[in-house]
Amino acid sequence: MFEWSFYSSHLRVSAPPRLLFDFSFTVLNNEEEPTRNDVESEIVTRKIPTPDRWAGTPASVVGQRFTVVMLRAMLTYADALALLTALDLTPMSEPLALGDAAGRVLAHDIRLANDQPPFDRATMDGYALCLKPETTAYTVRGVVYAGSIFSDTLQPGEAVRIMTGAPVPGGTTVVPHELSDRGEHIVVVTDPTARMPSRNIAWRGEDGRAGAVLVKAGTRLSPMALSVAAMAGAATITVARAPRLALVTTGDEVGGSGPAGIIDSNGPFLSGFAASLGLTAVRAHASDHADAVRATLEAATKNAEVIVTTGGVSAGAKDLIPAVAAELGFTTIFHHLAIQPGKPVLVMKRGHHFLVGLPGNPVSVVATAHLILLPLLCRLLGAPAPTWLELPLTAPTGNRGQRQLFLPARLTSGGVAPIAWNGSGDLIAAASGDGLIDLPIGSNISTGAMVRFLPYVGWQPGNTAQLPKRAPR
Repeated sequence: MFEWSFYSSHLRVSAPPRLLFDFSFTVLNNEEEPTRNDVESEIVTRKIPTPDRWAGTPASVVGQRFTVVMLRAMLTYADALALLTALDLTPMSEPLALGDAAGRVLAHDIRLANDQPPFDRATMDGYALCLKPETTAYTVRGVVYAGSIFSDTLQPGEAVRIMTGAPVPGGTTVVPHELSDRGEHIVVVTDPTARMPSRNIAWRGEDGRAGAVLVKAGTRLSPMALSVAAMAGAATITVARAPRLALVTTGDEVGGSGPAGIIDSNGPFLSGFAASLGLTAVRAHASDHADAVRATLEAATKNAEVIVTTGGVSAGAKDLIPAVAAELGFTTIFHHLAIQPGKPVLVMKRGHHFLVGLPGNPVSVVATAHLILLPLLCRLLGAPAPTWLELPLTAPTGNRGQRQLFLPARLTSGGVAPIAWNGSGDLIAAASGDGLIDLPIGSNISTGAMVRFLPYVGWQPGNTAQLPKRAPR
């Protein structure tokens, strides 16, 4: 509920605050309800209910003009994730040979086709003995190599030489070479403690039973996952059909050669981001003109299911993406979040197409690609949401702002440390880190306290850019 009160010639509205914006209106003698303004800082005219509907409001204000300060809560990051989670999405799938599936997302569980190991196998090179009490010398009846079997039955006092991985004859124990005299026809066990039953054998099914799930649906197929899938007996698997991406940078200044031109770092970042997720992407650039933006977005929808733009989503005169996308039939899921960096981030939808509008500043692109684009892509791929780690902070930090702060940070031997940065344009600082830490509004976090940490997509330990020495400000 809003509370209304009059102060001289100004009417003030109080509500649970986060976002402050103004609008003006004229008080009219009618019953029309006010319309909520969804655009930040835009001055508009609104009608409000007749003043005499509020107890104690003087009728003399009818016909006068007032400025209202209205406080409206922006969506939080949690709100945005809830909206993405609520989307009705059914990932598409396709069959693929296991050898071609690196980096793809598994659509169905992979189960063991057989027990693993599939037979009792030797874990060391040596001799498989059929034990006989008080006997140290055993008659060697043959050799069992990996891939072969001993088809006969050993009697007490008999043995076979055996290699690692070979099937163990029933009722035997395996003695390593080094605990014997390595005899060819007669082998003598030199260590009495080695003559114990059931030694050095991996038993059938001890690693996993037939039917057990080894790789769950939604898993991105790393080399290790591919290896265990092959062990399970998978040859052709079902993977999520990867959405195609169109990466659209915007801005007359991006790539410009003049004194105000800037190098495009957002395009290469997003290309690498997509590649690290096993996704294909096409690149395009649109100048700051509505016709150019419209033509670029129209072309992008023909080549991709997810259009990712950078720049053009804030409140400037040339921030054209939201309006042009709306003209093309996209509807807004959310626009503007109470986060830093990346407040103007935009997500829209048209049929099976999504438009994710990232801000233009490089660190804002890095942050919102991980915070918003990545969860959406995970939904489209049927993959779990990105995994945040809980790590101890190795240097104190905090957030005195009014938005949830996602700060670049680097991993240390004892946890994670925030990186001093110069704001959302400071890509050098962000690239010297390993990921982002989550700092709630008003937080003051001491060394040793646990914080949430999200590794960068494609992250590997120690594989970061270098932060040059900086002069103190």
